[in-house]
Amino acid sequence: MKMSKYSDDFFREYEEIYSDSEKQNTYRSADRGISGGNEPNRNRRPRGSAQRNSIGSARRTQREREFYDFESGDNYDRNDRQGETYRTVSRRPSNASGSPRPRSPRPSSDQPHYKLPRTARRAIIIGVLIVFVVGLLSGLIAIVSSASGGVNVEELKTTQVAARQVALSWDKAKKAEGYHVLMSQGESEDYQEYQLIDDPDTCEITVSDLEQAARYNFSVTAVRSGKDIGKPTKLPAIWTKPDAPEITNIMSTKKGEIHVDWSENVKAEGYILEYKKDGGEYTADTTLTFSAGDDRKTDITGLEVNATYTVRMSSYYTPQDQLRGDPGAEQSVKVVAEDTPAKPKAPDQKLDSAIDPNKPMIALTFDDGPLDGGSGEKILDVLEQYNAKATFFMVGCNVTERAANLQRKVKLKMELGNHTWNHAHYGKEVTPEDISKASNEIYNVCGQYPTCFRSPGGMTTGTILQECAAENMPAYYWSIDTQDWSSKNADAVYHAVVDNVQDGDIVLMHEIYDSTADAVERMVPELIDRGFQLVTCHDLMTAKGGAEPQPGKQYSNAFNELPPTA
Repeated sequence: MKMSKYSDDFFREYEEIYSDSEKQNTYRSADRGISGGNEPNRNRRPRGSAQRNSIGSARRTQREREFYDFESGDNYDRNDRQGETYRTVSRRPSNASGSPRPRSPRPSSDQPHYKLPRTARRAIIIGVLIVFVVGLLSGLIAIVSSASGGVNVEELKTTQVAARQVALSWDKAKKAEGYHVLMSQGESEDYQEYQLIDDPDTCEITVSDLEQAARYNFSVTAVRSGKDIGKPTKLPAIWTKPDAPEITNIMSTKKGEIHVDWSENVKAEGYILEYKKDGGEYTADTTLTFSAGDDRKTDITGLEVNATYTVRMSSYYTPQDQLRGDPGAEQSVKVVAEDTPAKPKAPDQKLDSAIDPNKPMIALTFDDGPLDGGSGEKILDVLEQYNAKATFFMVGCNVTERAANLQRKVKLKMELGNHTWNHAHYGKEVTPEDISKASNEIYNVCGQYPTCFRSPGGMTTGTILQECAAENMPAYYWSIDTQDWSSKNADAVYHAVVDNVQDGDIVLMHEIYDSTADAVERMVPELIDRGFQLVTCHDLMTAKGGAEPQPGKQYSNAFNELPPTA
């Protein structure tokens, strides 16, 4: 067979490598062993160093021949892998001398291999372990997160903050059946339940009846099977806004000026007054700021005469940054072109939010005060004890000498009424000055104008109602007359009320009789036990009658308007 693949240089190199006689002899011995078949003890491992060298040479020779056979096309079998004995299937071709053509030996398996240093091996092992542990922990965290997903309340936030309420909202928790809303006030971390929501789709709530200018903390927790699950989600502290002061008087009596008075907010650090000309807007140039220590009144000057201006007010305080409350009700006045006498004007009123329009209510009213000590104070004691309200129609000339009683009425938020200057004129004898003089005197003593009027003896004329309209006051008659001025008997007064009272009634009494005060002491708890709310005339008309009472109109109860009676 022609072996044109290999050059003579290849074989010369081979001969040089294996020129040593001992290796050549080993090569020949191995060759004879292969070609001679399986002789006895042929596969027995030789012992001793010389024998090991011999066997090693034989193994190398066999590998070389295997390589040669593969390249030359000879076929052979591995007869005994352990002993490395081979059976020749066909003779190898020889070169011209008859000797087999050797090939370059492969490296012996006995040659040493490179090993990494021990520190490097340790570093690799430790690195593998760290990777394994981190992967295991990540998997566990993923499993736990998957198991607890949808439990905690997310995206809890406030959607509205007002003086008396806070609105909250949050994202739906997938595994919740409801939510627990908790609240604490001030610096306290003692959360108390505010409401349990049993609908998983209800993710908002308005928390009402809060204190103005106060700190609150809120927390919402998901609920399932009647128990809290997950962790409570808390909001940062929230401060409710301060109440707006009421404009107790607004008038224009001097050319190009408006005078404004307002009520006090004990939690406010100051007040902000804004004004605008009709058709205009509130701007920084039309905004005035006052500290709480200033007098609660001001004159706005330099205004356009015969133009109408609107005024509104708000309070502020500083829990962290300055927090300004929402503005109160607007009031308007026309600026006079010439100086004129002052005309009193009652402030607009607000309905007491504690009143339930669906429950029965009546208005207790008292004429001829105020009266320091005696019956006057006893009536106020009873009303204060039961958190009841009433309306007091007072005589102007008595106010200055009995200022303490009047100021207590203001503090207890009773409604102040005008009963003329001295109760000396009736019907057509009553002049506008009889009414306005009493209104101004009440204002001078307590800082508030009366908000309603009652004619002496109930005799009301058109002139009276016109003055009431000018002063922003409705007039009130009555639907139950106790005749306390006549009987001066506590039992008679008591039964006149409790035996006849109906929802929406206005009850006539007088605060100057001890018998009336004794009747009130028995009457008030009895009426409350029967489910009546005791309210002012304004709140009776607004809540039960369904509309604000109108200035210059007269009413006998919550449902009936009464025309002039004289």
